[in-house]
Amino acid sequence: MVQYIIIGVIIVSGIMLITLSTFFSKKNRILRELKKVRRKAIHSVRNREYVKIVGKAKHAGNPLIAPLSKRKCVYYDIIVKEKRGKHWKNIINDVQFQDFFIQAGTESAVIHLSDRRTEEKRIHLVADHKFRSGFLKNANEDVEHYLNEYGKNSTGLFGLNRTIHYTERVIEIDEEIAVMGIGKWTTIDTPIDGYSDSRVLALTGTKEQKLLITDEPKAMERIQRKL
Repeated sequence: MVQYIIIGVIIVSGIMLITLSTFFSKKNRILRELKKVRRKAIHSVRNREYVKIVGKAKHAGNPLIAPLSKRKCVYYDIIVKEKRGKHWKNIINDVQFQDFFIQAGTESAVIHLSDRRTEEKRIHLVADHKFRSGFLKNANEDVEHYLNEYGKNSTGLFGLNRTIHYTERVIEIDEEIAVMGIGKWTTIDTPIDGYSDSRVLALTGTKEQKLLITDEPKAMERIQRKL
């Protein structure tokens, strides 16, 4: 009888742990915040208002090139894991980004990512480019070059392929994204590349009101008005 109780407690504890980890995941925390408010037109944003904007990502200047997929983007996040025994070990964590615009209709707002500390922003992107190299599957030349930049390679002892998993997340040029941030209207003396207006809305964040960014499709869904 005691054994069954212990087993039951273990099972319930496991379910609760999985439920809590899912509830407090970065993805779900962002989605919960975004679902609280309706998207807003850029011109109607008040100064210092915490708002949600949905639109397309646009680059200012030269875009980044995602190393694995070669996509033009403004943000990429790459995780490379190697299988060692029964476990996977992160061997590369590569995050690169630049300030960019979000365009909603004919209006644009600038996203100042580089000015934000880690605790002032929260970003979740869909892992839309994943692949492996390993047994009977060689890494191509571009992937091998990328690994070499970090002092890694796809082969090990006697030239045998290591089992490696690659995951790339990006904010691609013209990809639809949802951004939530504190709006601040500023006047610029010299035009920013790709933006001609002298008055521009910048979206930023603080520790309490974080800059939230995601390309999760659920974040783009319109919130229905309550009757």
